[in-house]
Amino acid sequence: MPAMLRFILACLFAFTAAAHAEQIILLKLDDVIARRVGTKPVSDRWQKVHDYLIEQGIKGSFGVITESIEKDNAMYFQWLKDVQAAGKIELWMHGYHMKTASEPGEFENGTAAEQRAILAKGQRLAKEKLGFDLPAFGPHWSGTTDATDEAMEGVPEVKIWLYGPAKPKFFTRLSIPRVMALENPTFVPDADKFIAFYEKSASKKDVLVLQGHPEQWDDKRWEGFTKIIEFLNSKNVLFMTPSEYLQQAKAATK
Repeated sequence: MPAMLRFILACLFAFTAAAHAEQIILLKLDDVIARRVGTKPVSDRWQKVHDYLIEQGIKGSFGVITESIEKDNAMYFQWLKDVQAAGKIELWMHGYHMKTASEPGEFENGTAAEQRAILAKGQRLAKEKLGFDLPAFGPHWSGTTDATDEAMEGVPEVKIWLYGPAKPKFFTRLSIPRVMALENPTFVPDADKFIAFYEKSASKKDVLVLQGHPEQWDDKRWEGFTKIIEFLNSKNVLFMTPSEYLQQAKAATK
């Protein structure tokens, strides 16, 4: 092969590798439930973040509290189905019960069998009411234990653990550890704090899961969220759904 052709191919290879080296961002937005009153399926804040992501061409994921799909609610169910079908935002399982501060977390105690039953119930509800599985999981407002790790392995529909351990003891599928969140403190997307921490500790990570709670975002917090998104876009990151990232991770190991 002529030297010039080798040089051109090497340059093309380097360019292709660089083009695929973007940092991947998984937006993990928590606590989707049906609107409690009124004639809309979800709160205005949830609709706002949904519409913003779609308009900006940004992919993400919404964590559903599966208790919210237990009672029939055709309008809410249709909203969830439409979100999932559009392919831009993926729904995932955020536990069953929307707990209060005085209640224990669903995944902070209990046996593996008990925790597996919670996960399996959520998957059953999703399939019965929505027609599809919820392929990712992250616990609602609670930590996890080794029992959670074991329970997860027993629910094959769950293929991705968002904010899971770096090295699970039992779970043999994809676990993505926590590095940082959209919010600091919880519920507050502070762009200055986010950027400072990102530049110091997260900019070199291949993938980041970024948690946020849109229901808690007033106008000021919303401004912080959009500034964070603008900053990430300036870094040429690639926003994906959890399942898209799983497929890429699988392809990379072949």
